[in-house]
Amino acid sequence: MRANPIRAWLNRHYPALEHPLYVRLLWATAFSSLGSQFTVLALSVAVFTATGSVASLAGVWAVRVASRLLIQPFTGALADRWDRRQTLVGGYLLSALLSASLILVLIEPLLVYPLVFLIQSVEGLVSPTMAAVVPSLVPKETLVSANALRVVLTKVTASLGPALAGLLYGLVGPVWLFIFDALTFAGVAYAVLGLPSALVTVPSRRGASVWAEAAEGVRFAVTRRTVVIILALSMLTSLFWRVVEIVMVPISLEVAQIGAAGLGLLYTSLTLGGVVGVATLGALKKGIPGLAWVVLLNTLLAVPMLLGATFPTFPMLLAVFFLSGILFDISGVATQSLLQAVVSKHFLGRVFSLVNVSLALGVLPVLALVDPLVRWLGSAGALQITSLAVCSLGVVLYIAAKVRDGSAEKMEEPA
Repeated sequence: MRANPIRAWLNRHYPALEHPLYVRLLWATAFSSLGSQFTVLALSVAVFTATGSVASLAGVWAVRVASRLLIQPFTGALADRWDRRQTLVGGYLLSALLSASLILVLIEPLLVYPLVFLIQSVEGLVSPTMAAVVPSLVPKETLVSANALRVVLTKVTASLGPALAGLLYGLVGPVWLFIFDALTFAGVAYAVLGLPSALVTVPSRRGASVWAEAAEGVRFAVTRRTVVIILALSMLTSLFWRVVEIVMVPISLEVAQIGAAGLGLLYTSLTLGGVVGVATLGALKKGIPGLAWVVLLNTLLAVPMLLGATFPTFPMLLAVFFLSGILFDISGVATQSLLQAVVSKHFLGRVFSLVNVSLALGVLPVLALVDPLVRWLGSAGALQITSLAVCSLGVVLYIAAKVRDGSAEKMEEPA
């Protein structure tokens, strides 16, 4: 029988597709991502409709950050301590239950805060666990391909999800959107259940407390140059993008005068750029990227935005967001692939949890500094000074990455 030429081409350029267990997980998480998009829109509209307060929406994001800072330093230790297949199955089933419980917010809006806190906490457990499982499902040389495929499908759902959710919200209301999200989480749990336990199990470590294992993960991280630099880079990138999200609203409405519709097109351009960039990276990049290359990609993110803030016209901003989307998602895939390749499997869960904590820590300076900067320099000026600061700090991290050599550190498995 003649092989399907399209499938043969995809397998040749995206070798991760040749591994059925990974593909099973890939499609399940893609549908779950679509369900999450439904919940984000439905929850935001439902909370604002019930309260009429923008502060209530800001409180939801504050709860998300609080979960990352208070809970997620320890979820990575649990991801490395428990059977990873059972952790994922239990975590996704719990996520399904919590997503369905969001229906209660329609009765009492204040329930949104504890429910979102719990949802974010469970996500903080399954996210590093999933990142730790992927290297067991595909060979090291296909990690870039595997992570690129996941990001591409996530971007597609991010593009389609809000529009489809908005249409369905008007037709069936928020209840069915929450239920759909719950069903997609259950679907991921079913997909994980089919993974061989031997692939995703780590040796049990009895006797040590979660506190001790979390502390051990921190000690491991701070003694590995690659991990330290990536944690600093994650914090810096998070800070930069939070500033972009905030100041781009007044830049679009007041400086460029492109209106809300124009702002929406900018973020569509960002998503499309990400899809193009990651799809290209997954097809071309077969090896694991080096640390210096990862730092350079993250640092270059600030350059297009500096141009956009200096020349804030609609064509320029459209091009800037498209290029930023390419760089942002390529750098994300490269960073995750590097960590998966060089960090011992015994510490992967804890390291990825620390990355999530670093992303949350990057938000805190923004909350304190962005308003004074905008008052002092204007929205475009605030983005310019932030872009220059990110470029400068990125150069420092790049030099640190090149101190010994430009290749990734090889970390030995602990005895």
